Amino acid sequence: WSCIFTLLFILCSFFILLCNGRNFIYSFWQFMTSEHQYISRKDEGDRMIVFERGDLVFVFNFHWTNSYSDYRIGCLKPGKYKVVLDSDDPLFGGFGRIDHNAEFFTFEGWYDDRPSSFMVYAPSRTAVVYALVDKVEEEVAIEE
Repeated sequence: WSCIFTLLFILCSFFILLCNGRNFIYSFWQFMTSEHQYISRKDEGDRMIVFERGDLVFVFNFHWTNSYSDYRIGCLKPGKYKVVLDSDDPLFGGFGRIDHNAEFFTFEGWYDDRPSSFMVYAPSRTAVVYALVDKVEEEVAIEE
């Protein structure tokens, strides 16, 4: 039961993030209507799910105690990624363990059936969304 409650907590937290002023993610990336969607990792042992939808990479850590540093995730597009949304933000009751100023550079070579990969920090019981930096910078330019 605790796993189900953890899953519901993460999904509800993520939904709240999207509803509370962060819905620019949908309006800018329009990931819900994108035809590109791919689940690259479903790891029962680590309790991790990684998937792509549109130009975004979603990383879910459902483990109730284990946080993972330098956790490699596969991605379709090479480049530099940044965090655009995370359920661990103190604004939403999280612990603020995710650095939104960090940049994540991809490595060449196949990983999880994806042509590129990058390393992330995945705290326990969190959902984090990553986007290519050129898309993030384009979003900032639009808001200014």
